[in-house]
Amino acid sequence: MADVEFRENRAGVAAMLRTAGMLAAMEHLGDIVRIDAEATAAVDTGAYAFGTNHKPGVTGGGFNVDAAIRDGVASVVVSNDVRSAPSEHWPEGYPYGVAQEFGNERVQARHTLGRALDALSTHI
Repeated sequence: MADVEFRENRAGVAAMLRTAGMLAAMEHLGDIVRIDAEATAAVDTGAYAFGTNHKPGVTGGGFNVDAAIRDGVASVVVSNDVRSAPSEHWPEGYPYGVAQEFGNERVQARHTLGRALDALSTHI
């Protein structure tokens, strides 16, 4: 029996990474991360977890899944854009979601998205 050598077809792999099926798979994985993040997010006000506005001045919120073809490859971005009301120092509002993830002098880091992403390995 002759030795068989695998030769990667880069154009074929690149085409596969742009298919609707790959995009759907990435969106599905993003939804798993979103669901886990919503289930484990702090709900002091509910704004970060669910996009509710229980605290005056908090807008946006909830976790968003954006699956798209970027640079020729299907990818997914899971984000949380909750911000406080605009102020002199933060014209677009303070990025409360960033504080929830990484912490600051007033908010303890909770790493909600990071933990949800780590938990994804149990689903795939």
